[in-house]
Amino acid sequence: MKVLRPYQQDAVKECWDALKKDDAPVLLMASVGAGKSLMLASILITMQKAGKRALCLVNNAELVRNNCAIFIEQGGDASIYCAALGEKDDHSTVIFGTPQSVLNAINKNEPLSHIHFNIIVVDEAHNINFHNDRTCFMRILRHYKHQYPDMRLLGATGTNFRYKGSEIVGDNCLFKTQVGNITTEQLIKDGYLIDPNFEIEKELMLDFSNVRIQSNGKFNAKELEEVVTQSARLTELICKQIIHVMVSQKRFGCFIFATNKKHAEEIMSHLPPSESALILGETPQDERTRILNDARAGKIKYLVNIAIISVGIDVPPFDTLAYLRPTESLVLFVQTMGRVLRLSDKTGKKDALVLDFAGNIERHQDWDNPILLKAVRQALNEEKALVIKCPKCFQLNSEHARRCIGERRYEDRETGKEIIVRCDYFFEFKECPNDDCKAQNDIASRHCRLCQTEIIDPNDRLSIEPAKEGLHELNVLRAYFKVHPTQSAFRVSAAYICKNEEGKQSTYYENFTPTSEKAKHVFYGQFVKKHCTNASDWYPHLTDAGKMVMMLGFAKEPTKIWIKHESNGYRIKKKEFNVEGAGFEHYQGSTGASQRSTT
Repeated sequence: MKVLRPYQQDAVKECWDALKKDDAPVLLMASVGAGKSLMLASILITMQKAGKRALCLVNNAELVRNNCAIFIEQGGDASIYCAALGEKDDHSTVIFGTPQSVLNAINKNEPLSHIHFNIIVVDEAHNINFHNDRTCFMRILRHYKHQYPDMRLLGATGTNFRYKGSEIVGDNCLFKTQVGNITTEQLIKDGYLIDPNFEIEKELMLDFSNVRIQSNGKFNAKELEEVVTQSARLTELICKQIIHVMVSQKRFGCFIFATNKKHAEEIMSHLPPSESALILGETPQDERTRILNDARAGKIKYLVNIAIISVGIDVPPFDTLAYLRPTESLVLFVQTMGRVLRLSDKTGKKDALVLDFAGNIERHQDWDNPILLKAVRQALNEEKALVIKCPKCFQLNSEHARRCIGERRYEDRETGKEIIVRCDYFFEFKECPNDDCKAQNDIASRHCRLCQTEIIDPNDRLSIEPAKEGLHELNVLRAYFKVHPTQSAFRVSAAYICKNEEGKQSTYYENFTPTSEKAKHVFYGQFVKKHCTNASDWYPHLTDAGKMVMMLGFAKEPTKIWIKHESNGYRIKKKEFNVEGAGFEHYQGSTGASQRSTT
């Protein structure tokens, strides 16, 4: 029997305080490795000792088995109601089951459907789609709430929003109160999880940068397959590198995340057969259990999967993780990473290694997450020197930095604990469209880092569906760039002489006045980065009129522009450049203005 850690005791108390207050659903927020199963077991044992009935649901047979086993180890008596595990037992006052099996029992009017449960606990509660009353979870909760109106609902998760960023806690959500708030970073700091190290092999990187994310928040499967199919040789080299790392560093075991079934099978073909295993969604439950037990015992050294090991899999001795697939969100990235952060009494594990062959660290680099910030810094150590100084915290950043890598430390007045937050200065950013938020986000972000609102980049959408956006494509004949001094600063203007579909010439203009921080970012993102080959060299000088005169002398002309007519005129939405034709064009001008034309 395990004794609850101090933070677990505090979280359990918070759960009880919220559950006793009223019947509003409560969410226990605890990151991977926090011991959610142990905390839930403590709550369920208290209910059982009081003679109350409880149902624990989780949408994963392996988690059902795991949660039930921990409950029994803590002194409880439980039943399992799960067809995938071959058990449909409802004799105990505490029942662990999957929603599919429980809903079938309700539909068939079996004895389980008539039990008055005092509490229903849902592990991995972010899987509940409470916006749809016909989903499996919602039908179960509605049924038992009707059976017993005083029923309590407790959810547990390490993810307090769903896959597209919609919140699950709030007045308009299923869960009204959030407790616990146990983070991965705090667990690492307190010594309850292993602090990971990262290795990024630039020469062995699978390029998923052009794979689109669909409206459902998932990567386009066909485009993913095209990448791995065209990178068969690279996959083989990556596997050889993984084996080299495992053998040379005498590591215990490695989780390998593949892109799809075909890719997983290809990876398996390059690994030692006697030390490797593959787990897919279709892998039978008994076979999956055998593989995991062999992995815990050290018989399996390489465990390949697609996304099965993201949640509910506990193999503490494994100390290495290799990404050969991109992750859609930081949540999934941290969840999967958590598989190797657990302590292991058996092996005395001292470290955890994350090998990124899929560009995930680059993809999620702007989020407020100390673990990810460490990964970004380790990646920078292998790149060019840090040359751009952050004007807010004075930390040096690489010339390609989009957000500062600096940290700010302060002491929490209530707890006395040191709080570490990442500098929120962005060199380039997209603004959150939520009027109540307006936070700055990385230019590659799909969701706001603060409120999780989906961010749609107009240019991304235009490149896919230009016709739907009402864009007009124009060929650029000549371009003129000038600097105009003003009373307070200066203005940069660009004129594009174009020929339309009818052969008529017309001129379109852009103007930038980089006086404020936001205006400077807009100028850099919309003009400097697009027109200048070495854009980062000019970033420190965006408010220097003289330097901007020089910059315009080297600016590239677009070969095409796309405009959109609006109620108050037009807007240039997209530009295309002839990269091979870029260079040092003819320059004319003075300290007050510049004019550059093609010759």
